[in-house]
Amino acid sequence: MRNVIASLSFAVLLLLGAAACNSGSDNASSSKDSTSTTAGSNSTTTTPKTTSTLSSTHCTTGQLKGSLGETQAGAGQRYTALVLTNTGAKECDLRGFPGVSLVDASGKQIGQPASREGTEGATVMIQPGGTASATLHTSAAGMGAQCDPTSAQLRVYPPANTESLMITGAYSACGGFRVTTLVAGSAGN
Repeated sequence: MRNVIASLSFAVLLLLGAAACNSGSDNASSSKDSTSTTAGSNSTTTTPKTTSTLSSTHCTTGQLKGSLGETQAGAGQRYTALVLTNTGAKECDLRGFPGVSLVDASGKQIGQPASREGTEGATVMIQPGGTASATLHTSAAGMGAQCDPTSAQLRVYPPANTESLMITGAYSACGGFRVTTLVAGSAGN
């Protein structure tokens, strides 16, 4: 009888320990493994979770054209819209932050790439000819921050793409620059 009670107590402790390890965990990654323990056994099974895949309508770099929108300034800051236009024949979607670097006339990167500002937004559906945009944010020149040379182009990696697109445009980052998540439309956020 003592052995049965001891075995049951051990199984309960294992289950409680497994539950405590799993509770309160921030499952930020969809590729995290799951662990299960069977009552009455001393074995643990780890099963990889499947990672989420991109939707079948995800925008590829080849479907997009980039441009710079209007720049607004205030309180020593500059905000410029980075616009991605769907040039394809079908709607496509994007979610997250584009990767952005400033490039000189010879194709060499200027300074550091843009850092992320804010949190990732919702998926944006872009109709053919439609747009999604992010905002580039930097300090204005003359506000005390060191400014990088002005770019001839911007190299942009749309979210979840490994191929970049180039945007012809003069942009100068002072004290570094940041990019926000994509939103619908061409005004940025």
